[in-house]
Amino acid sequence: MSTSEWDNIATGSFEFTDCNEREYRAMQIERVESLMAYYSLNRNQLAKLSGISKTALYNKLDKDGSANFSQIEIYKLAKAMDLSMVYLLPLSQQERDLVKGSPIPASSLRFVDDMLGARRGDVEFLHGVHKLFQEYMQQRKN
Repeated sequence: MSTSEWDNIATGSFEFTDCNEREYRAMQIERVESLMAYYSLNRNQLAKLSGISKTALYNKLDKDGSANFSQIEIYKLAKAMDLSMVYLLPLSQQERDLVKGSPIPASSLRFVDDMLGARRGDVEFLHGVHKLFQEYMQQRKN
């Protein structure tokens, strides 16, 4: 591919080309705070669950500050909330518009990973069980 072809690839919101580091940091803080609200966690509780010191967490969530989350801290926060680390990355407005419902727990994502590596017969069996369950729930609703 030529350089001009690379320049024309639509990357959408993944690159955050239109924001500076301070804006990106603010978006990440907003994302962490929205997940804290979803899980009804305050900063002290999240610090304790994640193993990040209260002082460090308060500094990193200070919108006027300059402290950033390390990858390890993002990992610790995700683990504390049973989420994929991806949920802690900032969202663009386009992504916010696409997000529907609550976050999927990391433990559920592990199940999906297991199913992707499962034998065909096992996947077909579980698919059949799921279809029967959906039919049952639809009948209960009616």
